[in-house]
Amino acid sequence: MTAIPAALPLDAREALAVAEVVLQHAEGRELNDELRNRLAGRLSALKLNSLEVFPGSLARDPIHRSAYYLAVDGLAAGKPQSLLLRIAPATAPATGLFPHSQLVVRQRSATGTEIVINAIPFSTRDYDALRTFAEQVDDAFLPQPQGARAAIAAGNRHPEISLPAIFEAYRIILKNTGLNMASTPQLSASREMTTDEELARRDGENPTAPGHTRVSIRHLYHAGLWAAIRAGWREGYTAEADHIIITGATEDDIRRSVEAGKEAIRQAAGFTKFTTDTSRLIELRADPRHPEPWSDSVVAERFQTLFSPEEQRWILSEFAKPFHAGDRVYRLEEGQIRRLAVKFGASLRLNEELYDWIREVKATAPGVRTFDFEPSLDEAETLTTPEELLFYMHWLRARGRPAQLVPPNLGFKKRQAYPVAMESSPENGIGLRDYVKHKMWPELIPRVESQFGGRPLDELGARVAELAAVARHFNATLSIHSGSGKQAEVLRQIGRATAGRVNYKISGELQLQLFDVLSEQPPGSYWRQLYERMVRRAEAFAERGAFGEESALAAYYRQLGRGSSLGDPARGRVDGNLFLVFWLGNMVGSRDVESPDGDHRFFKEKLDELPQDLVREVRRRNTRYIVWLAEQLRG
Repeated sequence: MTAIPAALPLDAREALAVAEVVLQHAEGRELNDELRNRLAGRLSALKLNSLEVFPGSLARDPIHRSAYYLAVDGLAAGKPQSLLLRIAPATAPATGLFPHSQLVVRQRSATGTEIVINAIPFSTRDYDALRTFAEQVDDAFLPQPQGARAAIAAGNRHPEISLPAIFEAYRIILKNTGLNMASTPQLSASREMTTDEELARRDGENPTAPGHTRVSIRHLYHAGLWAAIRAGWREGYTAEADHIIITGATEDDIRRSVEAGKEAIRQAAGFTKFTTDTSRLIELRADPRHPEPWSDSVVAERFQTLFSPEEQRWILSEFAKPFHAGDRVYRLEEGQIRRLAVKFGASLRLNEELYDWIREVKATAPGVRTFDFEPSLDEAETLTTPEELLFYMHWLRARGRPAQLVPPNLGFKKRQAYPVAMESSPENGIGLRDYVKHKMWPELIPRVESQFGGRPLDELGARVAELAAVARHFNATLSIHSGSGKQAEVLRQIGRATAGRVNYKISGELQLQLFDVLSEQPPGSYWRQLYERMVRRAEAFAERGAFGEESALAAYYRQLGRGSSLGDPARGRVDGNLFLVFWLGNMVGSRDVESPDGDHRFFKEKLDELPQDLVREVRRRNTRYIVWLAEQLRG
């Protein structure tokens, strides 16, 4: 919990003026959007200097109906400080909901009513206060399952900066289209995020360790409550624990990873969507696209080893029947069924275990107990076929663990544009031939050339349409991962192919827009120098091989003359230093070891001190980007 300074960061006279307006408009009336909008107009006329008020947050005390709560920022201390005001006539008893409140003023107003105003710390770190408000005062601010809604799932690597912008974008989208596309907060629970305990142990010297955003699972959840309350967003939104990754080279490694994943789920109990990633358990050699695939006889032996006789009979019987999805009928041959079972069996069984654990955790957690389940295939090494998607989804549904969303591997790369041409060129960027190098996608180029006249985007649209039809067969929504950095024509293809029923995930681009703002500051300025030190830190890690094979890209893009440029976002950043586009964000979880003033704190801590004029510019770009995404995804 944060403490309120002895000298309050607001003017008591202005707080009293706000309270008078609230009581005048709210007392004896229903609190609805119309009333809150009228209140916003009256408050703006006060021309406050020490307060920024968030009228959409206005809520009644659940016990004392003449008392009201209102989220504000105190501005008198320079840096905004988030507070919750309790406004009540002196005749209303005090409440025990917020024991750590401080008296702001007790005074008779111009109308003769004696008013008492208390302030409660209400920042993203004030977990108890945020939960109390959302769970006991106004539960419309709690996250909800997404269900069949289309959504732009916006990841938040800098939640205090990006979340207000994201909710503003959702408001604009709702007003323009009538669609609620709100799905935030969202980050990988075992890649970008981790537990508070793990974060405390990090020294910043491993840029790929889980939690490189320095945002914990608990913190992101509470930051989502904070932003939704201040935005007055009661229309419903999803909070997602994305990519709970299970990995390991041995059974012991995998079991430890499973236990870590279960702990992440336990800490994410308030979230309403869970994306599991068991793709490391997929047996690739069962796939004929593998460079050295197993023979039919080896696959048959593996099938008998992996599954009991009863399971074998169930699998061969269950998947032999025809499946109607869209305008297609799929019939799996016996050999194909065995290959799919061997390829996905371990991954599916682990997803069953994780699903059951999520259900157990949610059963005892406050808030909404239902949840969306999203088993990920997007991190698999092979492009997802309709038959694979059908097999995976039907297995889970038939065994009582249905998925509401499913992300296939479409061939998207994180924060990179998708090829629009077969050959690379300055005009078109990386072509498909170069794009697929070192990938297990042998079918893609022949399919684009033979069936789509060498047009990669036409092939992509047709593939997405078929996969979306399979997802709808299971009343599920196709989920697009690695959505940052994709061009307008790619988004329009996806919008048309899914008929608008799509869950589109972004994260990295919002952070890159923050870096764009830093890089555009005058040379020699504090924030420009901070950006350049982050670049040098990333390249120093690359020299040590910290990014694996991709470490070599740092020198490669330097030699190309890309410098520290992140490229043109309107072109998918294909003209920028793609090493930095992908890896610079990981630097926020490392220390500023070259700082000339000796301040070697984590870069994340310094970015949290971004001045308000730069915060406003980052938010403006974030909002514009999400609104633009929604416009393009309409096809």
